Amino acid sequence: MIKFLNHFKEQKGVVLNLVYIMFFAVFVGILSLYIKTRYDHWISPLANYGVLSLLAAFISIIFTPVIIYFANNVKAIDQTRSKRYQKIPTPLLGGISIYFAVVLTLLFHRSLDPQLLSIIIGGTIIFVIGTIDDIYPLSSTLRLFSQLAASIIIMSSGLIVSFMPNNLIGNIIACLITFIWILGIINATNFFDGADGLAAGVSGIAALFFFIIALHLEQRGLCVLAAAVIGACIGFLFFNFKPAKIYLGDGGSTFLGFCLASIALYGGWSSRTAFAALGIPVLILSPLIFDMIYITIARIYNKKVRSFRQWLDYTARDHLHHRLINMGFKEKYAVLWIYLFGSAMGMSALGIEHAKMSYPIVLELLTTMIIFISVSIIMITGKK
Repeated sequence: MIKFLNHFKEQKGVVLNLVYIMFFAVFVGILSLYIKTRYDHWISPLANYGVLSLLAAFISIIFTPVIIYFANNVKAIDQTRSKRYQKIPTPLLGGISIYFAVVLTLLFHRSLDPQLLSIIIGGTIIFVIGTIDDIYPLSSTLRLFSQLAASIIIMSSGLIVSFMPNNLIGNIIACLITFIWILGIINATNFFDGADGLAAGVSGIAALFFFIIALHLEQRGLCVLAAAVIGACIGFLFFNFKPAKIYLGDGGSTFLGFCLASIALYGGWSSRTAFAALGIPVLILSPLIFDMIYITIARIYNKKVRSFRQWLDYTARDHLHHRLINMGFKEKYAVLWIYLFGSAMGMSALGIEHAKMSYPIVLELLTTMIIFISVSIIMITGKK
């Protein structure tokens, strides 16, 4: 206990901010729980989801300082990134805060359908393996099998792509596409966790746009999950935005990626056209997807990656945020630029979901193409 207190004495700037945050979080948390308990019969669904999001933020804020202390004690420190950016070595294991914030919020909600339960179970597998990997590095094969197991769990609950024919071959292809989707988003989020506040912020923005569309389509279970992810990310960003006092680690980034992939599978994203239903999740997650596809093609073309294992393990300064920094952006502004990129893609998804005629959809697609061309130019000119 004495060591724990001394740890906070050494971080003078953190302590005062932490006190303010905790007082505010305690007040909001107690008020939120009181409102939900006493006035649940009349408050709007939006307020209910707001309460859940605040609860997740509160849990994340309370857990994170304890996790910082624990990570320092078990030497779960990111030395590589700290040396690269000339920072003080920064603890990992921030994913513990994210995980408990999301899961405890979902359990607090109580009304969990089989799909949400499968997401919790699958997410727990991803989180545990990722967190162990942060402390004691594991093989890429074991990490892949954990992602396969989590995918099978949520597919068994009915979370699977639905655009394939309902026959044996169609179902096999649907399962394969679902697994590739989950694997891709998990690792894309993990790859993106290379700058202070980046992965948590982009994940929170994506969850926000998923929430807005799910609220419009009255998909309650989806709103609950998205609200929990939003709150967890907001609470964590108090400690993760530049200058970061803790990083997500593999446990946090892969868990967030799994949540986002599951949200995309959980929802029916448009009642108008199959194109919109498929395109909306891709647009919302496009910063992650674009970065992963671009660097994968570039690494294969340059013969830096020759196998799937190398693809999982390879790290380099060739991601979008690195290229923005190479172009002269400070790290903080590179992250904010990507936040805007994610928000623009989310707005395009909203436009497509609300469009009643083909012309607005065409305009949204043209706008999206222009944005992607601009980002592609940045990826090319920012190469170093």
